Amino acid sequence: MKLHFQKEEPSLALPKSCLALLSDADAADLRVLLHIAACEAENTAFDIGTAAEALQLSEGEVRSSVKFWRGAGVLKADSAKGGGAKKPAEKKPLREKRATRLNTDELCKIAETDSEFTALLDMAQQTAGWIFNTGEIEIIARLYSELKLSGEYILAMIGCFVCRKEKPLRYMETVAYKYVEKGITSADVLEERLRWLERFEGRAGRIRQMFGIGGRDLTADEEKHLTDWFDTYGFDDEVIRLAYEKTVKQIGKASVNYANTILRSWHEEGIKTARDVQEKTKKAPAKRADNTKKSDIATQSFDVNDAFQKALERSYSEEKK
Repeated sequence: MKLHFQKEEPSLALPKSCLALLSDADAADLRVLLHIAACEAENTAFDIGTAAEALQLSEGEVRSSVKFWRGAGVLKADSAKGGGAKKPAEKKPLREKRATRLNTDELCKIAETDSEFTALLDMAQQTAGWIFNTGEIEIIARLYSELKLSGEYILAMIGCFVCRKEKPLRYMETVAYKYVEKGITSADVLEERLRWLERFEGRAGRIRQMFGIGGRDLTADEEKHLTDWFDTYGFDDEVIRLAYEKTVKQIGKASVNYANTILRSWHEEGIKTARDVQEKTKKAPAKRADNTKKSDIATQSFDVNDAFQKALERSYSEEKK
């Protein structure tokens, strides 16, 4: 049966992602979501107090519902206050602003005038285990002369990415530019970063297997999500496993991005351990039951036949009098 609204007026628009979250949303959450959709349709600002009065909820309940939908990734707050602020020009990555490629004469000049570079080049080839070609020498020269990285820094990068990870020098160069853009410019900071990377990759391997990612590289978003799970949220693998199971149950497949909405919501609610998640799960049915009970009381109907029969009896009694 196909249904449609009778009134010819703008309809409320809701994101399709809401459907997967209905089992977790209670009556208050749904009412708040519809109110927010109405505000957006009318191009008016959402106000906690106004919503609470209109929906006959407490402001705390409205805030809790907003937090639920934001944590699930359905809502986002507009941080812009002027509405017409000009977006700043996007900063070009350092890698794109580098000088033109060094030719053979320039490479020879660096080698002849800088004995430290000559020594570094020799050590770099020994560390990598082969004699560099012109293109590979150029990479070392750029890191040394353009990025001003120390020999210790460059050798540590080769040891990690070329020797241990078996990546080409070109890959190592790309990572070096990214690190410098992040402020990782000294050998000490680099060493700390590489230790973190080793720990991250150990855990990431288990998460990759859990989500069925396989051997492909993580996307930038996936890497950021895992970093948040491990470092910002401080979740252990068991909590992530529970988010994985909830993701599969709700959308029928593994998704790092969807699991991230769940984990972010748990973090915002103060959940830290698997036990906290289990306690939340136990309370959820009770919460829905309470809401159902209130809804039943609010919408309680009466027996029409019984009321009609009583009305007739009253009418008959009055006639006899």
